[in-house]
Amino acid sequence: MKKISRRDFLKGSAAGMATAALSGIGTAASASESDNTVIIAMGAGFSSLDPGYVYEKYPQLIVNACYETLFRFYSDDDTPQPLLAESYEFSEDGLTLTVSLRQDVVFASGNPMTSADVAFSINRCKNLVSNPSFICDTIESIDTPDDYTVVFNLNQVDSAILSKLTYNSLSVLDSAVVMENGGTSDEDAASTDTAQTYLNGTSAGSGLYVLTSYITDEEVVLEKNTAYWGEETSNVDKYILKIQSDSNTQMMTLATGDIDIALNMTDDTMEELDGAEDIEIANGATKTVAFVMMNMDETYGGPVSNSQVQQAIRLALDYEGIQMICGEGTTTPYDIIQVGFMGCLGERPTDYRDVEAAKELLAEAGYADGFDIDMTVTDLDMEGILLTDLAQKIKSDLSEIGINVNLVTEAWAAGYGDAYRSGTLGFTVMYWGPDYMDPNVQLEFLPGGTVGLRAGWTADMDPDLAALYSEAMAATDNEDRIAVLEEIQEAMYEYGPFIMVAQAPAHIAYNVRLEGVEFRDSITIDLTSINVK
Repeated sequence: MKKISRRDFLKGSAAGMATAALSGIGTAASASESDNTVIIAMGAGFSSLDPGYVYEKYPQLIVNACYETLFRFYSDDDTPQPLLAESYEFSEDGLTLTVSLRQDVVFASGNPMTSADVAFSINRCKNLVSNPSFICDTIESIDTPDDYTVVFNLNQVDSAILSKLTYNSLSVLDSAVVMENGGTSDEDAASTDTAQTYLNGTSAGSGLYVLTSYITDEEVVLEKNTAYWGEETSNVDKYILKIQSDSNTQMMTLATGDIDIALNMTDDTMEELDGAEDIEIANGATKTVAFVMMNMDETYGGPVSNSQVQQAIRLALDYEGIQMICGEGTTTPYDIIQVGFMGCLGERPTDYRDVEAAKELLAEAGYADGFDIDMTVTDLDMEGILLTDLAQKIKSDLSEIGINVNLVTEAWAAGYGDAYRSGTLGFTVMYWGPDYMDPNVQLEFLPGGTVGLRAGWTADMDPDLAALYSEAMAATDNEDRIAVLEEIQEAMYEYGPFIMVAQAPAHIAYNVRLEGVEFRDSITIDLTSINVK
């Protein structure tokens, strides 16, 4: 197959047209030279800023700025370190985690943080039964013997529990304020909690910033928390985050000084900025991965529910071509454990493709003449790469083995998101960013896991593979855990409803008047670490 560049592949010439906008610009003006306001352009694809509900990519950097967690990753290569926690201790059997809290933390309201706030916040996330609630699955109950001690009682040994407690949905909320505005942590919170509307318009945390405005699909505004209890690590007084997914638009508005930071840059838009003064680039390897999903329930998946058809599709994809579309720095992980995580088996060979073998498998499955199928794809991007572009490439690859793909585009908020999460999509391409920086998060792709069920893959369809979930969770020794993770990857390398097709790089561009703009895999950038020079 002839190799193509991403630019050649994409329709239109928006990137080329941007050259005119950049010509003559020797120095990019700053978006806000007169004060310490920073304007950021970021992607779309979310509907809530309530920590109990946030699960998509971009809300993480907002919640991270307004709220704080018991533990935190201070760098992508770090291990979880105490933040609101002061110290912690595990019981000998690993089923009890006792956390001693800092005693100097206050919320933006001025209320002091106590163990009651911690218990309320985590129980609320669990009982909302929303997208991030599964992170609390191993927490059986929480005790608060005094104001500054929290005891987590686990229902199984969880080798990733400290990493999970860094996730933004487990941020500690000001329980008094949230309850005053309809919040509850009771078991029926899913039907009785009404605080989401309030928390979409303002924050109730202890972070360096407070949320002052959120206009859906338009912008988010954050301002400095004047009651912040800790050391101020940023001199930015105000952030305006514009929801602006198109990378070409971001590139042009950065070059003209209308924004300070562009979070959705691509190889092409980076090339357009080459030589522009006063613009810096922050590149980073991410653990965000694009995958093809084929529903195991024939009601939704039709022919792609067949294991031989799934393997034929796996063999038909042009991984090298997909990497070229996603840009320099893209890899294809061996399977569900991304490159960079403990236990990863490396990369799938780019020459794995075998069109003739794929055709033979289709014939054995009863589809010698191929078949027609809809692929539903949404309007999101993965680190600036539109999922619709990846879908076009997959459509082209599968046409070579007789599978005629009809692409059906559906907005995330218009129904795709609900269908994806309820397991009713038959055939799609989607992306996944780790909820917490630990390979155990990828276990959700196993049968019976959160993502596995989105593909109609129940635990009883493969009980042996499903059992490896608990085995990996209980393996607190790293060597034992790596052995289980490797076994999982080998089992899924040529089997199952998921095909990992690309692990994306990140390209961020920003005005040189700023410092501290660094890519962070879990939160994109840390707003609390950026300063205006």
